[in-house]
Amino acid sequence: MIITNDDAIQYLFERKNDEEESRSVYWEYHVREFTIDLDGIIHGNSTLGSAPKARSFLRRFVHRLMQAPVRKLGSHYKHAKESDKKGRQIAARQGRLYNGDFLRHSLTLALILEHIDITEPGDAILVIGDGFGTMSSLFLEAAPKRKVLLSNLTKPLCLDLLYIRKAFPDISIAVARNDEELTQALADDNIQVIGVQADNAALLTRAPIGLAVNVVSMQEMDISIVSRYFDILRNNPASKTAFYCCNRRYKISNFEEYPWSGDDRIIENGMCAWSQFYYDLTPPFWHHRDQDQKAVWHRLAFLSKTASPISSDRAEKSNT
Repeated sequence: MIITNDDAIQYLFERKNDEEESRSVYWEYHVREFTIDLDGIIHGNSTLGSAPKARSFLRRFVHRLMQAPVRKLGSHYKHAKESDKKGRQIAARQGRLYNGDFLRHSLTLALILEHIDITEPGDAILVIGDGFGTMSSLFLEAAPKRKVLLSNLTKPLCLDLLYIRKAFPDISIAVARNDEELTQALADDNIQVIGVQADNAALLTRAPIGLAVNVVSMQEMDISIVSRYFDILRNNPASKTAFYCCNRRYKISNFEEYPWSGDDRIIENGMCAWSQFYYDLTPPFWHHRDQDQKAVWHRLAFLSKTASPISSDRAEKSNT
């Protein structure tokens, strides 16, 4: 029987420390470095990014001021202001600071809206490896007529759903553990969010996925797991699947090693400007990442359903 809402979150919470085959060596270590509670509070050292509390008006004002150069990097997208506003509203409902991490996700939404209409009913949106439900919440706000699927390791997935419920307390969520439950959740118009544990990700091959997004978490996966997700995206029943991928070029897995295809139709491709630039509240305040070892690359592409390999040289040069 499918589990929903508080029962779904409780199910994940009780299994948050279970062993998982999908963990890379990186995550096998880091997932043990923090714990979570059912209020969504993290204890210990987390690599999920940050979701600090909003606290004072002054603190929020200072962050907004510091974000101006980053915000400008996405200002050419026609939905940039709207996406930024949605992000700030969601952060407020979640009781968290609208920080640089959140802003980068808002700019990602603006980029996607520039090229793909997700406002009308259609195939599901899949968020792979979200953090604090940030990207998922933005899609729920911008595309309320679509189902949002999440795939993540169990502990982060539990945290994703907790934060989604903070922003959307009346929304119905489910966790699908097998084909029957996924089919049931997809067919139920009352269920808008479906969580799938990473070890069960193969189930998603049955879901029509029109758009998938991964922001800086594939870089922490083993290449075999990255390839598994590409297989899901290429083989799901949707007639076409767009994929936005934003990750370090070199980390646990390397961007150029991902199983891209020469038949993928690339929409945007290149260095992700807003991920190369970050700020903090101590001098010198604004910083640029190393453009070699820590370069963050992003690509939006419609994936071929019959893939053939692509060379890294061709991938780098493609920018249409």
